[in-house]
Parts: sequence; structure tokens; C-alpha cells
Amino acid sequence: MHCLIIAGGQVRPEDPLYPYTDGRPKALIDMGGQTMLERVVGALQASRHVEDVLVVGLDPVATGQRFARPVESLPDQGSMVGNMLAGCDWFLRHRPDAPAILGCSADIPAITPAMVDAFVEACRPWDRAVYYNFVSRETLESRFPNSNRTYSKLNGMEVAGGDMVIVQPNVAERNRTLIDMLTQARKHPWRIARIVGLPFLLKFLFHRVTFADIEATAGRILGAPVKIVLGSPAEMAMDADKPYQVDMLRAVLAP
Repeated sequence: MHCLIIAGGQVRPEDPLYPYTDGRPKALIDMGGQTMLERVVGALQASRHVEDVLVVGLDPVATGQRFARPVESLPDQGSMVGNMLAGCDWFLRHRPDAPAILGCSADIPAITPAMVDAFVEACRPWDRAVYYNFVSRETLESRFPNSNRTYSKLNGMEVAGGDMVIVQPNVAERNRTLIDMLTQARKHPWRIARIVGLPFLLKFLFHRVTFADIEATAGRILGAPVKIVLGSPAEMAMDADKPYQVDMLRAVLAP
């Protein structure tokens, strides 16, 4: 399986993370002697399932990154969605035989090869268009207390979205407009309702949405089957968005 890593985005001076980056991409923040990107690529390249790795958002060679094997790269496209779609397009053109790709963000430096393997295995037989994962609040807080992640209240469970996905690249390609619309509407519930449907939104607002609801609704709007994977470890959803989260991860990854 080939892997796409999203690593773009400059940190502006007004961002609380700026002192950690000096204006460089967040993926280059040091974590115990390695950058976040180096740790993520290292875990992926050591997985028994991962072949080629494509980094979108920065040039690993120009930024001095060191990996066990060479990686491909594309420049920053100006947005997370742009980077993701550019990566999918690259795989469609350069690896047309790949039935699915593993997508990952560059800011989950605590993942391990075993975690990557476990997620890929949990998605077998890889016949759905999209596999997404959630991590329960209990799992995250027991591993990273007071990490203050953002949780969604579903029917009987609070969960945080994981930063790893398996997707068929042609599905992303044919849903470019939809993905862009969802991204722009993500902070406006009634705009989202026009896409996912008012019944789903109302169930979500009253914390009655089930994982089956998510799979069915996502599959309907994408025009392809979707599967939710549960039971992922905390590290899959522990990204470094805030200074205290960077400090927490550094403490865990210290030599």
C-alpha cells in the first residue's frame, strides 16, 4: 500500500506555535531529536504494509529531512484539501494500479509501525472506498491526560477523529467539489445540513448519531461505501495543535 502524508502549512507569527517553528512548517517541529515528519515517515516506512511514501506540502530534501528510504514530494497547494487532492491525483497518474492509499497527517509523531500495521489490517479486505477511524475519549485521556482534544458526542460515546485513513484515490478525485464544500462549511451547521441532510444534523446535535449513521450518510453523499474503524490507539488522534500538546508529546518521546 502506498502512503500520502499531508505536511503543509506555514505557522504565522500570531500563532501560539510560532516559537516552536520560527515560521517553518509545523511538521518540522523537533520531537526528541527528530522532526515530527521524520518520526511519522519512520513509522510508515517500517510498517510491513507500506511501499512508496509521498509527502505533500514541503520538500524533505530542501528541509534536511532524513529517512530510511527516499520519498516522493509535492509542494504545498495552499490548503489541506488541495494537498490531499494533489496527492491522490499524483497516485492516479504514477501508481494507477494502486487500489487504495493510506493517508496520514504529519503531526502525529507518537505512532509506531505496529499501530500502522494494526490499522491497515483492521481495514481488510480494503474493498470500501473510505476507511476512517475514531478514538474514544477514555482511550485518549488515559494515555494523554488533559490533552484537551476536540470530541464529538455520538450515541453513547465521545470520540476524536483519528489522523489516518485508507481511501480509493479515484473516489477523492470524483468528489473534489463535495470535499471542498464540506471543508468550507465545516463551521456552519446549516450549510453542512444542505449536504448531509437535516435529519442527520439534528441527530448529531442531540448526540443520537451512531457509527452506522455516519457510514450510511457518508456513503450516500460520496456515492461509495464507507467503513468506520474503532479501537485505534490514542496516538492515532494525538496531533500537535497547541503548545501544551507539543510539550506533552515531547515528554513522551524524549530519549
